[in-house]
Amino acid sequence: MPKTVSIIIRGKNEEDWLGLCLKSIHEQTFKDFEIIYVDNESDDASIQIAKEFDVDKIKKIKKFLPGNAINQGIQVSKGKYIAIISAHCIPKDKFWLKRLVSSIKKNDIAGVYGRQAPLESTSSDDARDLLITFGNEDRIQTKDPFFHNANSIIKRSVWEQIKFDDKITNIEDRDWAKKALNQGYKIKYDSTACVYHFHGLHQHNNHSSFRASAVNSLIQKIDNDDSRLPSWLETRERKCPIVFYGNVKEIKKTIDEYFDLNKTIDNVEYFYYGTKNPKIKNITFLKRNVSRKAAFNKFTEDILNLLNKKDGYKIEAIAFVDLTYQNFIKDSYVKNKEKVFNDNVHLSTFAYIDKGDIWTKNGNKISPMKQMFDSKTQFLRVAFGQSSILRCSSIRTKQSNVADGFAHTFSDIKYLIRSS
Repeated sequence: MPKTVSIIIRGKNEEDWLGLCLKSIHEQTFKDFEIIYVDNESDDASIQIAKEFDVDKIKKIKKFLPGNAINQGIQVSKGKYIAIISAHCIPKDKFWLKRLVSSIKKNDIAGVYGRQAPLESTSSDDARDLLITFGNEDRIQTKDPFFHNANSIIKRSVWEQIKFDDKITNIEDRDWAKKALNQGYKIKYDSTACVYHFHGLHQHNNHSSFRASAVNSLIQKIDNDDSRLPSWLETRERKCPIVFYGNVKEIKKTIDEYFDLNKTIDNVEYFYYGTKNPKIKNITFLKRNVSRKAAFNKFTEDILNLLNKKDGYKIEAIAFVDLTYQNFIKDSYVKNKEKVFNDNVHLSTFAYIDKGDIWTKNGNKISPMKQMFDSKTQFLRVAFGQSSILRCSSIRTKQSNVADGFAHTFSDIKYLIRSS
């Protein structure tokens, strides 16, 4: 028997968000649904993640146009109602789908769109747009064609009369709503059916302005907004295993020293990456496939591939712990994890403030390049391996694909600075 609701998710390279979106959907109290994921030639782990979260159908498309993607997803669905959500949107609570279904049931309602709220890591400009556009008051629209497909539900019977325009490059949702209004239907806004939307309406590339931040604070105070995250979005629940590596004589003793300084770690899996299995309780061995001199990207790709084989694709990031460090930093795992997931960056790592004497090698002669720097110049010496946390998507899409280092290849690194 067909499900009552077909949920259509559109995405391209949404590895960072798709798992969270699907996890939240499976937490819903309304269970009579199927999920169709429409993928636009992703080259990350989006499709693997969709499979692991038991998506019912995966529809692959080549040329992305928003209306066409929705139409193709609906064509392979069977639900009476069609819920549409972007892959980077995350239902805020367990009642999101129940509320959308309740609102769409009235005879004259063609479509319902819900509220979109910013995450803590959403840029100030994007957050301001969301807070201003999506308020706390429900409304019925008979003339205003505003409609937003990032979080919506429509009737299949209406869609069979009015398909989404499959040629326009944007605002296909408003175009559809306008046509529905012209045929005598109504559009409803339901403020209680809320999702978190990281990108916002216009995707300001994470640019944040002081003025926008101030506006956001005022709006949230006026609205008395409850910004508490659901449990599955909290940092401690995000899947980020720790991988130990490094050639030391006493591996277990060194790992114990790390745990002495990182006692607040919960629900974390541990792995050791090397050539020989140290056979330590509660630590899974990953056999190294690349040489010790391998480029950084080859080293991280090998670890990620091994983890995916053992643990699947629900891993969001990896913490790298180099056992050759003489002194580990206290609570380094928790601090880096908070930076990656709360600030939504690709990499968080510790760095040392250094005066930065740089030496050059010419044959067998090594000499300092003192002429390039004055005594006041300070540099950051990156301490990769001090619980440095790197998102899997960055490894998979080769954002770290250089042989001579990694720090300058990421556009959104967060350094946790400490003096040397």
